[in-house]
Amino acid sequence: MRIAFIANPEAPGGWYRGIGPMIALAERGHDITQLWQPQVGIRGELAAGHDVLHVYREHEDGVLQLARTAKQRGMTVVYDNDDDMRAVPRNNVAHRDYGGFAGDRALRQIRRLVQLSDLAIASSATIAERFREYGAPHVQVIENYVPNSALKASAPANGDRVVFGWLAGNEHHVDVERLPLREQFERLLDAYPQLVVETIGCSIGMRHERYRLTPHVDFFDLPPKLAEWDVGLAPIADIPFNHARSSIKVKEYAALGRPWLASPVGPYASLGEKQGGRLVPDDGWFEAIARLLDKPRERRKLAKHARRWGREQAIGANAGLWEEALTAAVVRSGATPRPPGRPRPVSVGRTF
Repeated sequence: MRIAFIANPEAPGGWYRGIGPMIALAERGHDITQLWQPQVGIRGELAAGHDVLHVYREHEDGVLQLARTAKQRGMTVVYDNDDDMRAVPRNNVAHRDYGGFAGDRALRQIRRLVQLSDLAIASSATIAERFREYGAPHVQVIENYVPNSALKASAPANGDRVVFGWLAGNEHHVDVERLPLREQFERLLDAYPQLVVETIGCSIGMRHERYRLTPHVDFFDLPPKLAEWDVGLAPIADIPFNHARSSIKVKEYAALGRPWLASPVGPYASLGEKQGGRLVPDDGWFEAIARLLDKPRERRKLAKHARRWGREQAIGANAGLWEEALTAAVVRSGATPRPPGRPRPVSVGRTF
C-alpha cells in the first residue's frame, strides 16, 4: 500500500500511534509518506496517489479539508486517537484545548473526521465506544505498543539503592491531587534507607534527600533513563479520563525488564504478575513497595515475567495488526490494496 499519514513528531503519541507503526509498515515494504513536518506543518499536496490517508489526533480545519480531498480522490481515510478528549478534567493541562468553547470546536472537528473516515482506530474499548457514538462507520481497537528502539537497555547499577520511578507527565498532577501518595511515600523513605523515589514530569510534592524530580526527559532519551530504575510505578485515579488511557506506561517498564506497580484502574485492571507487575489500591502503596523492598527475590521473579511480556509489546511484533486493519479498510472502500514492495529498513529519527 501507499500510505500518507499525519502525526506530530514532537508528541510521544505521534510515535506510538503514527510514526512507529508507519516505520514498521515501511519495513514490511509499504510506501509511506509523512505529511507533517516540524516548522512546516501539513503538506497536503503529497496526499495525491496514495491508497490511505492515516490521521493521528490532528483535527484542525486544514486536516478536515485534506481528508475530504483524499476521499474525493478515492483514498481510504483512517482516523486514530488514544485519548478521550471529551473526558479531559478541568485541572488537566489539556483542558485549555479541550474545555469550554475551544473544546466544543475541537470535538466538532473530531466528530466530522470520525464520520468521514472509513476506519477509526482506538487504543482502548472506551475510546472505541466514543467513536461509535460520534458516528464512525467502522471502529477497531489497536493498543499502544512500545517503539522497537526502546527495547535495548542495560541493567540498573544502583548499588545498595533501590530506585522506584514514576514516568508522570504533567497531566498526572490530577492523580497526585486525588491519591494519597505523598504521605505513603514519605513513610517509605523514612522506613527504608536504601529506597530512592524519582518522578519524571510531575512532582509528588515531597522534600526529602532521596526523592528526585526530573522535570523533563526527551522522548528519545526515555528508555535509558527508565532503565536506571529498579521498579516502575503507574498510579492513576479512578476518573473517566483515566479509563480511556492505554497501558503503554507499564509496557515500557516491562520492555526494559522492570517490574511495575499500578493502580487497578482502566488499562491496568486486567494486568498482573504474568505481565510482570502487581495492582495496588489507593491506600496500599506503602505495603506494595515495602514488600518488593523486603523480598528482592520476588522483584527478580516479576522482572523476568516483565521482560518476557514486554518483548511481545513492541510495535514491530504487532505491525501485522496495522497492516491487516488498513488493508481491510481499503477493501471495504471498494479499492484493491497495492501489494507491498521489497522490505526496507527505516532508521528512527526525529522526523520520518
